[in-house]
Amino acid sequence: MRQLRRSGLLSAAILCGLLLHGCGGYEVAALREGDYGGGAYGGYGGLAAKAYAAPSKGAAPAAEAEPQGLPEAEAPDIDPARTERLVVYNGVINVVVQRISDSLDRIRSAIAKMGGYMQQMTSDSITLKVPANKFQEAIAEVEKLGEVTQKDIKGTDVTDEMRDLDIRLRNAEQFHERLLKLLERAEKVEDTLKIEKELERITETIELLKGKIAHLKNSVAFCTLTVKFNSPIPQKDVTAITPFEWVHDLGSGLAQPDVDYSYGSRSVWRSSIFELPSGYVKYYADAYKTQAISADGVMIDLHKEENYKGGTIEFWGKLVRRVLVEEKVIPIEEKAELKLNNKSDAVLLGGTKRIGSKEYGYLVALAASKKYVYVFEAWGPKVQFDQDRDKIENTIKSMRPR
Repeated sequence: MRQLRRSGLLSAAILCGLLLHGCGGYEVAALREGDYGGGAYGGYGGLAAKAYAAPSKGAAPAAEAEPQGLPEAEAPDIDPARTERLVVYNGVINVVVQRISDSLDRIRSAIAKMGGYMQQMTSDSITLKVPANKFQEAIAEVEKLGEVTQKDIKGTDVTDEMRDLDIRLRNAEQFHERLLKLLERAEKVEDTLKIEKELERITETIELLKGKIAHLKNSVAFCTLTVKFNSPIPQKDVTAITPFEWVHDLGSGLAQPDVDYSYGSRSVWRSSIFELPSGYVKYYADAYKTQAISADGVMIDLHKEENYKGGTIEFWGKLVRRVLVEEKVIPIEEKAELKLNNKSDAVLLGGTKRIGSKEYGYLVALAASKKYVYVFEAWGPKVQFDQDRDKIENTIKSMRPR
């Protein structure tokens, strides 16, 4: 009995020596994603076979050691005559429509109801991901939008690619299991390090293959449909042009402040048209225009323009508001009627606009006489502008239109 036990222990020791010598006696080949593509081991067989089938010189035949727990690799059970084909569909359709923005909204909504989603959208095109079983339905929805001028539908058969990825993944996972079993039997530090390095490589390869398979499955499940729109009708709203050039100049100082005027001899301020607010310096003045600035960068611009028959304060306030919103894209969040100190009426419009990374406050006040329209603008960094808001408004009330 003791002899049998010793014989068994000796056989086990020989087996371990053979296994570890198989790892240590042969260089472990670096695994690369494209290096395992054939044979029962799918390319991993070099190391796997040597690990338990290639003894060193002088060692007993592997059959006499009776190794256990290391089943031979089997080819993955994939039917080469598979009839179900995996196809990735991509479509590009050009359509002429009346309103591009409306068509974008309609097709996006229709695809969402089918279980699809938008991948990318521009002002005149949209790329959609559509469930494969709804692809033809999606194409029909696009054709309803307008006149189709071009339609390109392409299908790519990826059945063989998917089969290849499946085989490589199964082989990689089988080899990973064998390496784990070899690691459990390793006794030498050198062998342990080599196996661990190979495990790290094969793990990375497995994750890469799983990612590719997941991407391919998603491409098969969701077709890609790109719709490009064109229209013979201008898509931008046409802004009504007015004959009053100064109205279209309002708000321009927000983006391009102009402080390069030379000082003039005549000034609307010299005739005491209103009071200069404290903390501000007048840097330009002529017969029709006066500008001032605070140390914090808040600007004031007063100018007077010729008035016309029917030019009431209500008319000018409505016109100025429309131009500021449509042309200068300044949201008008405030509208107020003011009573000036001399009992004249005025209208005030105010808002905030972001330029770059900063927000700026803006207001314009309008007062009118029979001969002139008095236009008072102020703008500056939001914080400083809000701090000066009360004295700016008091300055507006001090205006005396003539």
